[in-house]
Amino acid sequence: MLKHIQQHPKGDLYIFIFFTFLAFWMHHLSNSAVLSYSLKPVEVFLHEASHGVAVLLTGNFFESLHLEWRQGHVMSRVYLDNDVRMERIIISFSGYAGASLWGLLIYATSIYASKVMKVVLIVFSAFFFLYIDGITTGLILSFVIAVFVAGWYLGVAGCYFLRFLGIFVMLNSIYSPTYLWSYDQIGDHISLSKLTLLPSFVFILIWVAIGLYCLRLAYKITLTKTRSMNTQSPNVSQRPLGS
Repeated sequence: MLKHIQQHPKGDLYIFIFFTFLAFWMHHLSNSAVLSYSLKPVEVFLHEASHGVAVLLTGNFFESLHLEWRQGHVMSRVYLDNDVRMERIIISFSGYAGASLWGLLIYATSIYASKVMKVVLIVFSAFFFLYIDGITTGLILSFVIAVFVAGWYLGVAGCYFLRFLGIFVMLNSIYSPTYLWSYDQIGDHISLSKLTLLPSFVFILIWVAIGLYCLRLAYKITLTKTRSMNTQSPNVSQRPLGS
C-alpha cells in the first residue's frame, strides 16, 4: 500500500500525515500497552544516550547506563575543576532535546533512504555497551539495536519503518516532558531549576517546543522532497526508496 502511495505526486506528504496519526493513535487512543510502549525503549535509549553524549562532550566521567523498558538513567561524575554549573545544565537539558533531534535525524535520513544513517544508528547504539550496568540494560540495548538492524535488512520496508520510528520518537519527545508536571521533587526540570533559578515549568515548555519544532521541520523536509519530485520531468522515473 505504501508503495502505491509513494508513487503519488504527494505520496511522501501523505505518508508523513498517515505515520503521524498512527503514532499519535498508538500513544493516546489505542488503549493498548503493547502498542503504546512497543517502541518506548528506543526513545528511552535516545534520551539517556543524549545525556551520555553530553557527559562525554563536556569532558566528564560517564560511569554507567541503566535502561528499563519505559525509563532509564545515566550515572556520571562531573569534575569539580570544570565549569560545574554550566556543564550540569548542558547534561540535564540534553535528554529530551536530544531525543527530539535524534527523531528528526532518523526521519530526515530515512526519507532519502540513507544507508549511512542506518550504520551510524547501529554503531552509536553498540558503543553504549561499554557503559551498561547489567543484564537488563544489555538486553534492552540489544532490542534497540535489533530495531535499527531491522531498518537495514528490511530494505524498502525498513526505510518506511525508520521513517515511522523518527515520527514516533519526536511525538514521544513532545508529550513525555508534560508528565513532569506531576513531579516537583525529582527530574531533569527540577535539576535545571535549581541550577538556573528559573521555574521548572519553563524547561518543560522549552522541551515541548523543541519537539514541536522538530516535527515541523520533518514536515518541511517532506514538503521540500515532494516539491522537488513534482518539478522533475514526467519522463524521469522516481528513485526507488531503498536504492
